[in-house]
Amino acid sequence: MIWSIILFVFEFIVVKAGSVWFRAQLWTLSIVPALVAVVYMRWSAFGVLYSALGGIALCFASGASTQQYLIYTLGNLFSVVLLLFLKFIGKEKIRDSVFTSIIFALASALSMQIGRGVVAALLGNGIGSIVTFIATDIISELFAILIICITRKLDGVFEDQISYLVRVNNEENEKGGRE
Repeated sequence: MIWSIILFVFEFIVVKAGSVWFRAQLWTLSIVPALVAVVYMRWSAFGVLYSALGGIALCFASGASTQQYLIYTLGNLFSVVLLLFLKFIGKEKIRDSVFTSIIFALASALSMQIGRGVVAALLGNGIGSIVTFIATDIISELFAILIICITRKLDGVFEDQISYLVRVNNEENEKGGRE
């Protein structure tokens, strides 16, 4: 629930700030790829829900049309590709390596951008929609990398939550045994 609130509040602020202060810019900034990457790392497949919520949050904040809701919500579901990273690379390797963490963050952003472009193309907006979504969201990719690099350093944030809870419990038990 807390992560949902964070997602909606920050996406609303970013969208409103962009539409008020930077109206003429051809780029957008979204916190969704970064938060989605963190949620996939923490709770695996639950990240799919957050990717859809991210599309809804962006559309809600921007007063989007029904077609845009479809594009962003369904397109963001392409983030499901992150489950392949988790399965074949593993959460520990992703978390422990700066390089794989960066690739994971990029995959989060790019999968959703490509997904939006594919959905937009299927809805009649042309195949060029894929390039448009990637080009306008390039700052979101950089932002996702930055956020993931920061969260890697915070204990328990960019980590599987079951592993984290087991680790913390073991540390508490070790402390209790020494006292």
